Amino acid sequence: MKFTLVKGVPERLEEYREVFYGSKLYDAYFAEGDSLNENLLRAMADGDLYVAMSPGDEAVGVMYMTRNGLAGLPYLNLLGVKKKYRDQGIGTDLVKIFIGVMEEKNYPNMFIMTSQFNTGAKRLYQSLGFQPKCLLHDVIRKGVSEWLFMRPNRKLA
Repeated sequence: MKFTLVKGVPERLEEYREVFYGSKLYDAYFAEGDSLNENLLRAMADGDLYVAMSPGDEAVGVMYMTRNGLAGLPYLNLLGVKKKYRDQGIGTDLVKIFIGVMEEKNYPNMFIMTSQFNTGAKRLYQSLGFQPKCLLHDVIRKGVSEWLFMRPNRKLA
């Protein structure tokens, strides 16, 4: 699906939040409390929230990428695609944008973390060259394990 990538703006916070509804990520981490709003607002304040907008001006995907994540290296903090738009390549395209931006900035490595239960995300990341490095237990939420993935900058190889 074609989309336009724009920076997130606070006025559309609820629309960005809706992108995550009906996802395993939302159910495990954000269904209760305000942590999703806090993450999205922090990302916007830092200029790190990017939104895939449909031709009809609907938020269909959200990506929070930070250049100073894990050990000061690039980290894809949050990725979501609205339920009715999943399996149309939007998530893949957003991750490719993340990779392109980070390669252009000449970072040696980039990182993504995904919950062990999120097998679809794990397949996506591996298909784009990310390799699982370790399984971390209870790092974000007690009882949930997270895979840490790393992808080297192939332009520097």
